[in-house]
Amino acid sequence: MPNTFAALEAERDTVLKEMAHIGDMRRGSITETFRACGKSNCACRQAHHPGHGPYYAFTTKVAGKTKTVQLRAGSRLAKFEREVDAYRRFKALSEQLLKLNEAICDMRSQEEEEPAGRKAVKKTSRGSSRRKSGRK
Repeated sequence: MPNTFAALEAERDTVLKEMAHIGDMRRGSITETFRACGKSNCACRQAHHPGHGPYYAFTTKVAGKTKTVQLRAGSRLAKFEREVDAYRRFKALSEQLLKLNEAICDMRSQEEEEPAGRKAVKKTSRGSSRRKSGRK
């Protein structure tokens, strides 16, 4: 990580520009599975056989519920993979941006953030935070 204020701000600008060019994204994951069919005499029932497939499924959470979309190999699967990868890139850049901002905030002097002639006032507690018994 850069150690000067100007270098940190330049790196933050670079990260923000990268984030602006990510494009379409979606959160979730894509799984690939192989399954045995229901036929008793099929080769997929053998112990060494991996099963039929691959079958692909995109899974995500929507309003607290799991949503799954079945996908086939092809352009739609490739589109979903690009969008999931873009979201992963966005998450990594977001984490990097937060670390850079924290470092910038740590480097800023206290005088810069407070108006001249004004001192910081310490906040005091307004009493106990313990719940009083007998209340309903």
